[in-house]
Amino acid sequence: MTTHTVDPVLCMALFVSDAPKSSELDDAAIRETVDRTLERLGPDECYARAAEAFGDRPETALDRIQWARELCTRAMPAAV
Repeated sequence: MTTHTVDPVLCMALFVSDAPKSSELDDAAIRETVDRTLERLGPDECYARAAEAFGDRPETALDRIQWARELCTRAMPAAV
């Protein structure tokens, strides 16, 4: 299986979004969620909220960021 690197800010946006980890998101829904979160918060606020989550709840934040990376890697096209 070949993987590619996804811009970390996209993963952070999904990480801090309201999308429940338990939901089955298709690729279009992932991209829409990331776009909507970035539009609403901007990259700096996404990073700030992610840092806060890791500081407050590191045991759950690690699992969620791994989930976000997996979904973003699947849903986002590879950079050329």
